[in-house]
Amino acid sequence: MRVTSLLTLAFAATGFAQAPEGYKTVYITSMVDSKFVLVPKSNTSGSTLVIKTGSQKPEQQWYIKTGSTKIQLAGTELCLDAGEKSNWKDMANIYIKECSDTADSQKWVAMEDGRIAVEKSSPQECLDLQYMRATENNPVGLYSCAGLGNIGAADKGINWPLTEVTAP
Repeated sequence: MRVTSLLTLAFAATGFAQAPEGYKTVYITSMVDSKFVLVPKSNTSGSTLVIKTGSQKPEQQWYIKTGSTKIQLAGTELCLDAGEKSNWKDMANIYIKECSDTADSQKWVAMEDGRIAVEKSSPQECLDLQYMRATENNPVGLYSCAGLGNIGAADKGINWPLTEVTAP
């Protein structure tokens, strides 16, 4: 029993915390430049999202599943949150907040084509690399899932390939 507890603690400390059932652990990468990944500015509730150079650290990992999903920062109780419904528009900020199973602002759709949309938004709003600038600490917000020029997932700013985390 003591060995099991110690192993669980060791895995949690090194970033191998168990994803919720049905979810996978991923890095959410930018299609604009795949060396950048989605992260919160800080690991505190209310923090906005930015991109940083991927370093395969546990604090850059997310729990997600294809289709309707919560998107949870790995090893925390913090989830992506689109804020108030009045915020669901182009260029709006995205936050991390305490996870909720009932908040519409934390219900997302991870599409097979790389777009991640606020499930209840209409018109549909997706995660967006603002101004398509692949630079350290560039903000991530919302933009129409139709993309620039109505090209959908071909708009690299709204396309977020998921890279599964593999154990060493």
